[in-house]
Amino acid sequence: MLEIELKASLEGMSSEEVLHRAQSCGFVPCEQVRETDIYFNGDQRDFRRTDEALRLRSLTVLPDGPCESLLTYKGPKLDQISNTRTEYETAVADGETAKKLLEALGYRPVFTVDKTRYTYRLDDVTLCMDDVVGLGKFVELETLAASEECRETSVARLLTLLDRLGVDRKRLTRRSYLEMLLRRQASTL
Repeated sequence: MLEIELKASLEGMSSEEVLHRAQSCGFVPCEQVRETDIYFNGDQRDFRRTDEALRLRSLTVLPDGPCESLLTYKGPKLDQISNTRTEYETAVADGETAKKLLEALGYRPVFTVDKTRYTYRLDDVTLCMDDVVGLGKFVELETLAASEECRETSVARLLTLLDRLGVDRKRLTRRSYLEMLLRRQASTL
């Protein structure tokens, strides 16, 4: 399965206006969550060099909902416009045990990304309004594609939705939150 994703910074924009436009397009609210993502790297495989990611996510439904843990592998980006990647994700019963298992296999935590996410849905498209600690506010549009043949059509559809939200395509970024935070950290050293 391919995750087709567009991400854009909302710096200097009204996230409330973007949300209003989203609701005018038919997006309906789903949930608010806090996601804490621990990214791992290995001695035998440097995911930063291969443009891959291995992540353990702790997801808590806000304000006081249940918490779950998800283990995710993301392959390299597949095009020059979007953040489309092959993605495999599975729930794990105990996040702390999963972390210890990864460490026992030679993977070490390298960075943590913490964000609050408001999720909205329109058919098979998910809109996420993210507030990322240390980065600010972003909008993500995501859908899944069963094959590579569907990728271009899916990207075009998400770009049209982005236009309808009033978000300029110049705001798009292919960098992950992890990449942005690492870059910001490196610039302060």
